[in-house]
Amino acid sequence: MLPDFTKAKAKANRDLLRWVQRQIPSLTPLIQGVATVRQHEGRSSRRKRVDQTEGDIEYRAESFEFSLDRDEMKRFDLPALQRKLADLATRIGEAQAKRLLEVAGEAADSVGNVVHTGGTLTADHLLEVFRKVEMDFEPDTLMPKPGFTFVMHPDTAAAVIPKAKEWEKDPAFQKEYENILATKREEWRVREARRKLVE
Repeated sequence: MLPDFTKAKAKANRDLLRWVQRQIPSLTPLIQGVATVRQHEGRSSRRKRVDQTEGDIEYRAESFEFSLDRDEMKRFDLPALQRKLADLATRIGEAQAKRLLEVAGEAADSVGNVVHTGGTLTADHLLEVFRKVEMDFEPDTLMPKPGFTFVMHPDTAAAVIPKAKEWEKDPAFQKEYENILATKREEWRVREARRKLVE
């Protein structure tokens, strides 16, 4: 009887899964920088929002197939194996990004933090989006911190980006945007003061 090498196979399996997990953020830009927490038990959890309201998070089962046929196992072509594993990482990342957008949409709807455009985005709609989001600022410059991202379908982006560039040239739009930023800076100062008092 030939040895099975169960420990070696288990270690190889763990290493390959770790490699796949490390690839996911680079292959799925939307989830880059999103903090993750590994929960080992349970089918749900609770989240506490900034405004102290709470909500449930229901976990969904997802499954992804990865297989090698006998010829692939015999050859052990490492670049081909990496391509297949990268494809697995891409599929996992796409599922995570889709779920992230679903959860964000549900959360926004639940608190009324949604701007309905009726299918046509206007300058006023865009300003309303800025009014509804929470912004953080750099303490030294008081400029908005990077990380604010719009996520759009490519067709939507192709229609919206040229409009937004035109609106940015409009003095009335710029003035209202600066007013919104001033309000957001003050809200940020209040949050920071509260946070420092708690610490």
